[in-house]
Amino acid sequence: MLISDIARLRLHAQQLSHHGYKTPQALVAYMGPMQAQDYHAGKYAIGTRLPAATLPAVEKAIHQAKIIRTWVFRGTLHLMVPEDIRWMTALVKDRLQQRLKAPETALDVDAAVYPKIFKLLRSEMKGGRQLLKSEIEELITRHKFSKNYMMYLLQRASLEGIICHGPLKGKQFTFTLLDEWSPGTNAVSAEAALGMLATRFFTSHGPATVADFMTYGGITLKEANVGLEIARPSLECITLDKSVYWCSKGLQQSAGQVPPALLLPAFDEILVAYKDRSAMTPDAHKGKAMTSNGIFHPIMLLNGQLAGLWKRTIVKDCVDIELQPFHLLKKTEKKVLEAACHHYANFMQLPLRHITYA
Repeated sequence: MLISDIARLRLHAQQLSHHGYKTPQALVAYMGPMQAQDYHAGKYAIGTRLPAATLPAVEKAIHQAKIIRTWVFRGTLHLMVPEDIRWMTALVKDRLQQRLKAPETALDVDAAVYPKIFKLLRSEMKGGRQLLKSEIEELITRHKFSKNYMMYLLQRASLEGIICHGPLKGKQFTFTLLDEWSPGTNAVSAEAALGMLATRFFTSHGPATVADFMTYGGITLKEANVGLEIARPSLECITLDKSVYWCSKGLQQSAGQVPPALLLPAFDEILVAYKDRSAMTPDAHKGKAMTSNGIFHPIMLLNGQLAGLWKRTIVKDCVDIELQPFHLLKKTEKKVLEAACHHYANFMQLPLRHITYA
């Protein structure tokens, strides 16, 4: 077993070299919450794991509430299936809200006031009324609440299971009552939730370490170990260079070849979900996939390894793609990367006008 095998197995588990699902919601149910702070990147993270998917198909699943965008792990926005929202947010909300206290105090925001605002939101949004962020701000200021509450109101109300992102209105998201957009599910104990989360993570993201699991869920070592112990019967371990990785049983036997080239969006799960990203990041390219303040770039993979960055520009009704490789490309590498560019254009349902190299 080599570190490159960890990369190969992760690509299989993450549905990048093997495609076992046909619909966006089925994929997201398997993967667990998918990073979507960058909404457009989040949609292509789904699309690149569903070879036949198109942007309209992913957006349709979101607009029909088969996938919902809301705050969960690490206090960032994710795309997730409705069945997961309540038990996953319950697992992390207290810790995330604790982190908000200091910045809220600096804004003269009193957390004890939030229940009054939540009551107002429930009253004003019932019956399917969907509001833009600007409309929610107008609502609370009209009722004499400081607009400073808007800084964290949407996140807090989402973590409490009161609201979630609704359908787009033009280019802006609306917010809607979660109980109306997605009827409630049964409560899950914290211990059971940790077990469910561990099973989901190590199955869809393995091989991964306990430290990776902690990074992914923003949970403590104790919580990670509780979850792993519950999930262990469905998992197997791999030891490499004194590191212990966990993955689903049978993964090592079923994983096939690494795709020759992939274009992955910013904040893709293949990097953002792990504490140790060295399996796919050659030493020469450490730090190139993200900025110093934690912004992940769209990346190019060649044979499962980070090999460059890319960006796309929508020009009228076409798309241009600029590839930014970290080394001088061979003809065969250009060919497989250009095929990946065409996959992106097909997902976007736009003609690919130009491919350029920086």
